[in-house]
Amino acid sequence: MSVSEVRIGEIPIPLINYVHLIRNRKSPYYDIVQFLLKEMEMHYEKVGQGSETVYTINPRILQEEIEKKIESEKLTTLNICRSILAFLYGSKLHEEKDFYVTTTSGGRRNYHIKINAHTLNLMLRFV
Repeated sequence: MSVSEVRIGEIPIPLINYVHLIRNRKSPYYDIVQFLLKEMEMHYEKVGQGSETVYTINPRILQEEIEKKIESEKLTTLNICRSILAFLYGSKLHEEKDFYVTTTSGGRRNYHIKINAHTLNLMLRFV
């Protein structure tokens, strides 16, 4: 089942495991989500509350940023990508409406999240 095929209420098996790891505050998965939340909140405040902005996540760059703060052999690009998706689906955000994924010609993925009061509230409630 690809990410695009996920329907509301259905989270693929590998991602459901990450949802549990994040909810149980396991490092580095929870740390990834906390880092992203802080970054998104700062980005949203700069743009001005009451508006909407798109926050883009490049997993490779995110990995470099998080490695400066956390040392873990579990901090791989795959784990970061799965943590991001588990966070988005666990927060009950909807693909296309609240976020979308793009793929570069080289196969790398970027995640684009529409940040507004509603989506930020859903993500904050998840953790």
